[in-house]
Amino acid sequence: MEDLAWGTDAELTDQQFYNRENDINLIKTLLETTSKGSPPTLMIIGLRGVGKTVLIKKIKRELENDYLTNYIDLSATTGYQRGQLTEMGIFEHFYTGWIEACENKKFSTVLQKISKFFKTKNFSIKEIADAGGIPVPIPQSEDDYKKLSKFVLDLPQLIYEEHPNDIKGSIMFIDEFQALNDLDDRLDAFLWFLRSVIQNQKNVAYVFAGSITSRDSIIEKIASHDGAFGGRMLNIEISPFTKETVHDYLREKLPSLNLDDSGFERFYKCTKGIPFYVNTFAKLLQKNAPLTEDKVNEEFKRTLPYIAVHLINQWSRLTFKEQNIITILIDKPLKRNEIAKQLEVTPGSLSKPLNKIQKLRLIESEKGVYNISEHILKAWLKIEFEEKGVYPYRSI
Repeated sequence: MEDLAWGTDAELTDQQFYNRENDINLIKTLLETTSKGSPPTLMIIGLRGVGKTVLIKKIKRELENDYLTNYIDLSATTGYQRGQLTEMGIFEHFYTGWIEACENKKFSTVLQKISKFFKTKNFSIKEIADAGGIPVPIPQSEDDYKKLSKFVLDLPQLIYEEHPNDIKGSIMFIDEFQALNDLDDRLDAFLWFLRSVIQNQKNVAYVFAGSITSRDSIIEKIASHDGAFGGRMLNIEISPFTKETVHDYLREKLPSLNLDDSGFERFYKCTKGIPFYVNTFAKLLQKNAPLTEDKVNEEFKRTLPYIAVHLINQWSRLTFKEQNIITILIDKPLKRNEIAKQLEVTPGSLSKPLNKIQKLRLIESEKGVYNISEHILKAWLKIEFEEKGVYPYRSI
């Protein structure tokens, strides 16, 4: 039976999941040291679409019987989606997740103590929110931020100490942590405060996962020698599938895909082994039909608007200047002053648009040279230009 997931699936069944045994075993082994009182802080990074989210969700499922687990996607928070991410909003999200985890474990005594804490401390309550039937007090004043945030960060350790015979520790998974970049000049203070609290916890592990590479600036703020977590954070980079892995994967999961050698070579070049693109393109290809190099090329052009739909949506929300920067980089990587020269603007005026499209992971910078990081976006733009003679700066 063919069982190939769509690239957009954020959670896979055990049957759909493929490979990554070494990554899973390594991460689980590290996290299981939490039960011995020496919890790790992990950073799991990789290109967008490489499969970090499905990986950590699988690990969470495999550990949640023995541990109290809390999965948070920062990019899905209301504050981030509205462009209003705040420290208070982040901690409220952490808090709600731990409360739901307690509810799932039937840890009612902890919930009673939390309720008592809010009644006896000098927090004013704005409202009682309903999180899946769980009453969650929402604080009224920013003046309470420091006390509340420390309480929320201490909460998983408190829960463990209340239930040492029921759980081996607590594990928090913070997905899409690059969203923290929205804190701008408040990011450093937030990270150092986070570190100051969790470094003293003996039974709580933290896993940060994000769609970034080791060259991203946020890595320096978090894990460099001078960063908030210094040498304490372990960095694990998830790589795209190798050519051999993709070949075996398609043969096992989608045997109706009839790729000859040249067709497979072209398929791998189009997807670069990134599971999101491998799955999406494979699902859209013709089945039980010969797929040569030329046929795969033809199919790639036909299906590219579907493969790149998330990137096309991002493209459509860019300003004309931001779009121009990207199209200028299609032919070759350039330095800032070279981009400015082509746009006939000053290099200083490019700071804001360059920072924005880097945050969106559409371009990257290495040693001052900017390059398009999303090869699928680049391919779509090139085909649009070939077919229409102009880049799609505007749409109706």
